[in-house]
Amino acid sequence: MTANGRLALVAVALFAVGPVTIGPAGAAENGLIGKWHITEAVPGPWVRSKERNGLTEQGRKLVETEITFEDGAIVSKHQGLACKRALYQTGTYPTDALFRGSLPDGSQDRIAREFGLNRADVPSVDVDCAGGHFTYHFRDRNTALFAYDDVIYTLKRR
Repeated sequence: MTANGRLALVAVALFAVGPVTIGPAGAAENGLIGKWHITEAVPGPWVRSKERNGLTEQGRKLVETEITFEDGAIVSKHQGLACKRALYQTGTYPTDALFRGSLPDGSQDRIAREFGLNRADVPSVDVDCAGGHFTYHFRDRNTALFAYDDVIYTLKRR
């Protein structure tokens, strides 16, 4: 593929996702730093009906789980949520890019509002860990949502 072809593919990919603003975050800028706990869990709206009951039960198991976001680490008793070398990036996402673009096409704005994400560009923090990548979308300063194994979890600051 030519350099112009690669550039065109990158432009198409960026256009499809929409504007996303991301930048490195230190502890001072990172709205996640501190103690949080999971208060709610619901299957993602992209999940098929026959899978929803199992995911509802799976999500309930993590309700009340505490997660502590530290500079460079995430501490949790649930190993899938813990991370020893966390890299944080702050930014915003349009509704069609929330939860890694998994919201059903044509319904992103409505679903985002149902989750209390009422802004055109939702403040978010991306976290890269050896075990994976998580994006936390802020409803407000003390409430964040994230998707994990097809369940959307709500975090509240302690």
